[in-house]
Amino acid sequence: MHRISGVVLAAGASTRMGTQKLVLTLGGEPIIRRTVRHVADAGFDDILVVLGHEHERVLEALEGLPIRHAINAEYETGMGSSFRTAVEQLSQSDAAMFALGDQAFVTSREYRALLDAYRRQPDQPVVSVRYGEVTAPPHLFRRTLFPELAALTHGARSVLDRHRHEMTILEFPPDLLQDIDTPEDYDRARTRFPSPRE
Repeated sequence: MHRISGVVLAAGASTRMGTQKLVLTLGGEPIIRRTVRHVADAGFDDILVVLGHEHERVLEALEGLPIRHAINAEYETGMGSSFRTAVEQLSQSDAAMFALGDQAFVTSREYRALLDAYRRQPDQPVVSVRYGEVTAPPHLFRRTLFPELAALTHGARSVLDRHRHEMTILEFPPDLLQDIDTPEDYDRARTRFPSPRE
């Protein structure tokens, strides 16, 4: 039986927000908790959260969720260091899906769609996602690509480009891809969660 991990990259410094954005609340819970909860509810065999900037605060927001975590001490060098940190922790995994900690609008249904797509074609090296015209996480990679992920400097686009002819692409609604990078982004996101309880 294939062991498939769900990885949430949550190490960034939130420089454009001016504060640790992952602990800001949407719908009555921290952004990071919402993201990780949806990944955890999707049915992965293992959930790994890669932390970095203010990792104690982020970890506190995840209390009680069924996760393990790793600290990326080199998070300031770029996202590639988080991929490396994750791959070091995935020695028992046959495949892994990588999501971003601030993907507040992607739900367990979408994460499960990646998992199901991979299980239908476990020899396919990548399951990727397109939101309208934009390719963006989450992406699911077979173990054979872990060395390529560990060699990244920034995001996974170069790996996706190299394997574009051997991947499954899922189409998600464009409104699920909303950045929460600045205070203005956060204000816009909050309008989609008008009450503390969804």
